Amino acid sequence: MPATEIQRNDLINRLVEVLGEERTETMMQCLIPEGRDQLATKDDLKALETTLSAELADHKAETKAGFTETKAGFTETKAGFTELRAYIDSSLARYNRQHVFMLVGFVVTNWATMVPLAIAL
Repeated sequence: MPATEIQRNDLINRLVEVLGEERTETMMQCLIPEGRDQLATKDDLKALETTLSAELADHKAETKAGFTETKAGFTETKAGFTELRAYIDSSLARYNRQHVFMLVGFVVTNWATMVPLAIAL
């Protein structure tokens, strides 16, 4: 049960008589003005621990879900890059084939023009 203000004043007056005013003031500054009922108990600490543990577990679950979502995003991005690479590879192969056919056509045309000239000389 917390002390009343009257009990507190009586105690201060008696301490002034015994210790003196300066020492009494120092002692009263060291005491908790609200009393012992304001101190945390083991039960209070246990309840706080339970609450914090639950919040930490929730935070861990949210973080894990975020990492899972991010990993899925990276997997999707990797698949997109794989698809892009396949497209680029096929486009380059098609371009190379066209280029080779054009060069072959150019060489055949030149040879077809030059061979009769070489035979005529």
